[in-house]
Amino acid sequence: MTESKKKQLLDAINHKPVEVPLMYRGEPPVNRRLADHFGLKDIENEWESLCQLLGADNYSDGETLGGFTTYFPKYTGPDFDALFEINRFYIWGIRPVEIEAGGNRDIVFSKNPPLWDKNQLDDLRDYNFPKIDWFDFSTYKNNTEQVVYGSEDEQEEIKAEDLKPSERYFLNASCLNSIFMTSIFMRGMDKMMMDLVANKRYAQTLIGNIGEFMVDFCKQNLASIGEAIDLYGIWDDFASQEGLMLSPDIWRKYYKPWDKKIIEAAKGHGLLVCFHICGNCREVMPDLIEMGVDMLDPVQTSAKDMGIEGLKKDFGSDICFHGGLDIQSFLPNATPAQVREKVKYVKGLFEGEGGLIFGPAHYITNDTPTENILAIYR
Repeated sequence: MTESKKKQLLDAINHKPVEVPLMYRGEPPVNRRLADHFGLKDIENEWESLCQLLGADNYSDGETLGGFTTYFPKYTGPDFDALFEINRFYIWGIRPVEIEAGGNRDIVFSKNPPLWDKNQLDDLRDYNFPKIDWFDFSTYKNNTEQVVYGSEDEQEEIKAEDLKPSERYFLNASCLNSIFMTSIFMRGMDKMMMDLVANKRYAQTLIGNIGEFMVDFCKQNLASIGEAIDLYGIWDDFASQEGLMLSPDIWRKYYKPWDKKIIEAAKGHGLLVCFHICGNCREVMPDLIEMGVDMLDPVQTSAKDMGIEGLKKDFGSDICFHGGLDIQSFLPNATPAQVREKVKYVKGLFEGEGGLIFGPAHYITNDTPTENILAIYR
């Protein structure tokens, strides 16, 4: 990314008159296919070349503007003998499970929730919740594609003092801020949902334990690298394609106060904040704006009430949208001409106004023809 590209993204986020920037993100098999198409060998070190050859302005991640420039403190805690995944759900006793579908590896967390049969407050008092001193905030590892589900040791390490602000890239932090998802992975979706309405003290205690750790983690993380980075990303999927998984009032009561504290910590370092929520999150869009969220990702336009025209009309002056191109039904099945027309149409809605970094609404999947991917950027 050049300095001018980073400025273009910043102008879009800040709703300044700018040509709509286009970002790219793809699943590992798609990245390998594009690397072969362009004669690239090592996507981790050649992601800039991939963007340039594609015609994309940025390589984004799920909740950040840096698929390869997002940093996580080094883990030094107990060995949980669990599959490594970058968001470290395993430190909560959650057991990640790897699955493979369509040539792509993925992680699920629904197997054997550790609090499934622990229904009393005493069970929470006795539970081995993670400790802040399990992390070394003086040493960081960068997120690279080949180790998302691989070995932590393969990640490049960098000392916090060596991480400097960049004029070319967005440098990012995220990780360990998925409060809702952590609670349902620990307790089980059905149990957690019942707790929120019928076992309220238990729910409040569990969410409080999770929230306190995550706020502390965020503060110590940003105390170490907050002055060097540009953006803080939050990932918490509490919406389905039809609507929120829980009522807005319940989310506001149990989860929003903790999210707000995390966002306040990020804002204290002058950082942009991107919040990733898949599905239909329209009901809480005013809350996200009120809390200080700068960008919404992935803008899943295939979900109910998430059409880009309506989002722009109702919220476009207060938040920047990151994503917005349907990868579920449109991109795999459209013709290249239809893709070009869609991109032209959406860019036209925002051209000269900012408020959009356009690209795939999540990672492009391997059922998408290469010609359709190229058509986005050409």
